[in-house]
Amino acid sequence: MPRFRHYSTLCSFLALTCLCHASDLASTRLLSIAEKETKIYQKIAEDPEFYTEDDLNRRINDLVQSYRSYLIEQPEDVSAYILYGKLLRRVQEYEQAFKAFLKADELDPEIAVVKQQIGNHLAEEGKGKAALTFYLRAVELAPETAVYHYTLGQLIDDFREEFIQEKIFTQDALEREMLKAFRKAAQLEPDNFDYQLRLGEAYYQLSSPDWRTALLHWKQVRKQASTRLQGEILDLHTARVLGKLGRTQEANKLLEQVLNPALQKSKQQVLDEIAIH
Repeated sequence: MPRFRHYSTLCSFLALTCLCHASDLASTRLLSIAEKETKIYQKIAEDPEFYTEDDLNRRINDLVQSYRSYLIEQPEDVSAYILYGKLLRRVQEYEQAFKAFLKADELDPEIAVVKQQIGNHLAEEGKGKAALTFYLRAVELAPETAVYHYTLGQLIDDFREEFIQEKIFTQDALEREMLKAFRKAAQLEPDNFDYQLRLGEAYYQLSSPDWRTALLHWKQVRKQASTRLQGEILDLHTARVLGKLGRTQEANKLLEQVLNPALQKSKQQVLDEIAIH
């Protein structure tokens, strides 16, 4: 059974979502706990060695206890369950985090981030069909949030064999919905390089790869590349597609521009593909 990937893409987004939700709904005490947690991770982002392992463990344990104490006194506070669940995921207490999000969902079944988090856990446990229900609901509740479309597309791709076998999707419907999800994410956040990259790759994953559309996509995204590394990654993809279309001279010329040492293995793979064709 496939394991769900790309959860890390969600972390910063979910943190902001939860904190915003808390600032509207939660008490001063809950905000104080959340702010302490935020400061800890800000310090880690600035300097990964800022805390010793023992110091960090102590601070995290204090936060866990603070959330638990708060929830004993405020057992109906949805924001607290979201923040608590998020913290538990960060410290890899996945089952406890899942219970926290289930409780939040019980208290308020109309929060997209909660649906997403429940779906994440189910997907990571290999329960693609169950996760799909929660991801679809997250998209329905927050249709303008790109990350929900992105992870829906990834779920469909990760569990494609299971979904087709269980007749949740036909092959054509699955590919259509996968592309639709990745395309929507890319449209909602056109400057997100990861989303643009994933959409381009999705054209390769069709039962009949759409090389021409992929080529148009890579050329468009290439205009928006903000770093040299991004540009070379896109040149690699473009060269591969050109090779598939029989335009080997153009492909080889483009590959000459790929100089980053980290991309040389991928470059050689593309060269080998071109040579075969």
